[in-house]
Order: sequence, then structure tokens, then C-alpha cells
Amino acid sequence: DRYQRRVHGGQAERSSVSDEALKLLLQQKQDLTFQIQKYDENIEKTKKGEHDLALISQSTKVQCHLRPNSGKGCVELVLRSTNNTVIKATIITAEFLFGSNESCMVYSAEPSDTIIATFAPDKDVTTELHIQALVGYKMSDYYHVFELDYKLPKFSMYVPVKDFQKEPESSVQFRVNERVNRVAMWLNNSFNVGHKVDRQNSLDARFVSLRNSLLLAIHMTPDNGGQLTIRVNNMEVAGEIIQDLCSFLQLQELESVADFPQEFEEFKKVLMKVDEYNAVRLKLTAEMADSSQLVKALVIKAEDARILNDMKLMKKMYGQLHDVNGELIGEYKKRATNHNELLSALKEVNAMIQKAARLRIGPAKTKVITECRNSIKSNNIHSLFKIIRLGHLN
Repeated sequence: DRYQRRVHGGQAERSSVSDEALKLLLQQKQDLTFQIQKYDENIEKTKKGEHDLALISQSTKVQCHLRPNSGKGCVELVLRSTNNTVIKATIITAEFLFGSNESCMVYSAEPSDTIIATFAPDKDVTTELHIQALVGYKMSDYYHVFELDYKLPKFSMYVPVKDFQKEPESSVQFRVNERVNRVAMWLNNSFNVGHKVDRQNSLDARFVSLRNSLLLAIHMTPDNGGQLTIRVNNMEVAGEIIQDLCSFLQLQELESVADFPQEFEEFKKVLMKVDEYNAVRLKLTAEMADSSQLVKALVIKAEDARILNDMKLMKKMYGQLHDVNGELIGEYKKRATNHNELLSALKEVNAMIQKAARLRIGPAKTKVITECRNSIKSNNIHSLFKIIRLGHLN
């Protein structure tokens, strides 16, 4: 009986799933039939010369392009329709672009042939934009949905400029065995520009970030097979550019020479803090060990006084024990605070090592991480800076 109930239960479940699938297919059939009917009606009206505002020309297109807005510190996605049509609204779906939301909608109270969506990514990310635009005539109650995809360049928040008043003092240099034209192709793909190589077969591009006005210069010459210099006062940005360039060129290994004086100076201060926190930690540990021994001695003396029925001495010992215990609690709080500050400083050290590693690719990247950690263990600060600059110790 139990087996039969199980069989009947499984059959009922499968029957329920089949019914749901059948309902879904019937609904799809009705929708498609309705669409075909509407298409047939539109064809007949067109043949008779009747004009329906719900109809738009088959050659109607929606074009889109990206443009920077320096005044607002953002980039604008401009959608434009053809054949005297208007765009009522657009829905843009993308990852990593709208914070916790996956999409945004832009609605026009007075539709025109152009609609603009603005966004300012917090980080340099490349993502696919799926765009749905409602297109029709101005007086129409019906709109056609146009769907198109647009790839947002990784460094879309950087605006090309002709020159700087002052060049960034930080830089990273490396050699790529590639033609300058190939690097120009990457530049045009990742920065949304149309850069051309000059007659000397060299590349010289300058940008300003819409996010924080950060200056960025990229220079390449055909010397030594392809010498490339990135000037920017931010190691993290330089690392992102190198990673994206190597991904585009499909490079498996890359070594570089880094010079970021401002960040190196800040890093030196962090390392000094680590030394200070370690010294304080050792001192506090020694003091707590001494206090722990004193606690043991006081407990024994208090217990001896109790056994000897010397209440006065026992109260005195427990009073001292209470004071020492309070001091121990205070020392523990100091040690806990020092420990948290030490962890925070060590996180900054690890972040610097990761930033230095991202200036390299492949085995050179792994080597930087390994040698930096070995230098920290041996407390060799001089070699640590040498590894971050050159990528190796020897």
C-alpha cells in the first residue's frame, strides 16, 4: 500500500508539472497568434495607404554613443532614434553600475528623438549594458521596444585632454613586445577614444578622471621592442591599467619598474607604525605576565591568612588583589586596542604588496608577493622597497 501511494503521488506530481507546462505553451501560442494578427492588420493598412500612428518605418533605428560630462562629473549614454520618431523612455540593465540595483529607467515627460542616461561608476569596471528603448511617434499611444547591447569601456570615466600644467610625478615603466598600433587599439577600446599613432610611430595620450580629477598619461615608443610608461599618482589605477592592457594583448608575463614617491613615503610611515605597535605589544605582554604572577602570589597569601584566621591580613590581600585585577583589565583593553591598530596597519601593508603585485603579470607577480613577505618576516625594510620598485631583490 505504501509503495502504491508513493507511485500515485509521483504520477500526480508529474501530471501537475505537465499541466503547468501546457498552460504556459498555450499562453505563448495566444500571444504569438495576437502578434501575427496585428502584423497582418498593419500590412493591410499599409497596402491601402492608411497611416497608423502605431506603425513606424522598418528602417527606424536607435543609435547610442557615450560622451563625458565634465561639469557633472559623469558619463552620458545618448540614445537617438531616426525617421522622426521619439523615445518615450529607456530601461538600462547592467551589473556593477547602479549600486545595489541592477537597472535604471529614464523617462521623458516631453519625448524627443534623443534621451540621455547619466551614470558615474564608483570603480573602473567594464560591463555590458542591455538597453530597451520605447520608440514611436509623438502623438502615438503605442510604442515599439527596441533592444540593443552596448559595452561600457573600463576607463569610461577618463576624459582625454591635450596637455597638463604639471605631469604626475609617479610612474611605472615596462616593455611590451607589441606594435604601437596594437596598444592604440587597446586604448581606443578601453577609454572610449579615437586615438591615432603619430608619424614617429609613438603614442602619447593624456586623461583626466571625472571621478576625482586624477591625471593620467600613457606614453609608448617603439624603443626596445616597445617601451611603455604610465604616469599617474595612484598605484591602484596603474595596476588596473596594466592588468587590462595585458588581458587585451594576452601577455603571460610582464615585469615593470615602479616609482611612486608619495605612496612609498606613506608606506614607510605605516611600517614605522607596525614597529611601534609590535614594541608596545611586547611591553604590554611582559607587564601582564608580571601582574599575573603577582595575582597568584596575592591569592596564596590571602588563602593562608584565611586558614590562619587572620581576617585583617586577608582583607588587605584581597584589597590588593582587587586593585591588581583592575590594572590587568585596563592593560587588557590597551592590548586589545593596540592589537586592532596593528591588524589595521598590517592590512595596509598587505594592500601595498597586492598593489605592487598588480603592476606585474604571471611569475613576476608571484615573485613580488613571495619576496615582499619574506622581507617583512626578516624585518628588512630596505629590501622591501627595492622589491616593490624593481619587482625583485637581485
